[in-house]
Amino acid sequence: MILEGERREPVLSFSLDVKREMSRIEVAAACCKRSELAGILRAGLTLRKVPGGFRLLLSTENAPLSRHVFVLAKEIYGFDPGVSAKKTRRFRNHSVYQLDLTGLIGDGQDLLSDIGLSINTDSGEIRYMNYKVRKRCCKRAFLRGGFLAAGSISDPDKSYHLEVTFRTRLQAEEYVQYLKDFGLQPRIIQRKGYYLAYLKEGQEIVDFLNITGAHKALMNLENIRIMKEMRNQVNRIVNCETANLSKTVDASLRQTESIRFIQEHAGLDSLPDALREIAALRLENPDVSLAELGRMLEPPLSKSGVNHRLRKIERIAESMGFNPGS
Repeated sequence: MILEGERREPVLSFSLDVKREMSRIEVAAACCKRSELAGILRAGLTLRKVPGGFRLLLSTENAPLSRHVFVLAKEIYGFDPGVSAKKTRRFRNHSVYQLDLTGLIGDGQDLLSDIGLSINTDSGEIRYMNYKVRKRCCKRAFLRGGFLAAGSISDPDKSYHLEVTFRTRLQAEEYVQYLKDFGLQPRIIQRKGYYLAYLKEGQEIVDFLNITGAHKALMNLENIRIMKEMRNQVNRIVNCETANLSKTVDASLRQTESIRFIQEHAGLDSLPDALREIAALRLENPDVSLAELGRMLEPPLSKSGVNHRLRKIERIAESMGFNPGS
């Protein structure tokens, strides 16, 4: 199987901002540098067939990442990957950076086997073996590397979704297990021949950014979450108040119609004194609340007391033939 192509994402996206921040994180420990490079290469390498053989490539729109991989490969393994850039008009004019690691296919197989990879030049296939990361600090670096190479985050203003794409289920399950080691609960789905490890909850994405060291992006996401929650809360309050107002208006209209029906058919003098008093007040003040009506009485009456009297008036009107739905 020949694996080729390059992952693209819109310029100036939240996802690309996160990757640029991650690419600039300073890693001191040699073990973590090795794990991060492993995460990047295991998720990001492609094997492309060209005349006379194959090219092993890592493509990215993230300039800091291309420099980062170059430095790590040279520092850890003494390997000097070739770097090139080409302009593309997709998603506006910008550059795609390509690191050529073809030299690893021959003499550099030690590097590949060290990160759990092997190249079959007969079938044009990258083969993935299990890759064990034991230290917690190295797991953070490995997760960061995988996301840098093959991850994306949706615009948090619109939705919460983080995913990392892999060519094999083995890679996806491996990545998911390291996420679970930090208390996250990712899922795996298969799409168009690839395996996606993904998170859908805003808090889990915040946790992921914290785990991988993208603290500036974390703060930006938290600010967006706070603003969204405030907007949602305001909308809930407005909707609730609108619903309550609608109920109040409907009740007032029903009460007024009941009182007028009694007035036309029997006269308000037919009502007991307490009911006649509240009936007259309601006719004079059709828009005020029950609590306000109660304060107009002498002595004042509670909201529940006013409601009780008006309910009695409605029942009297109904017994006289009033149909509130007609």
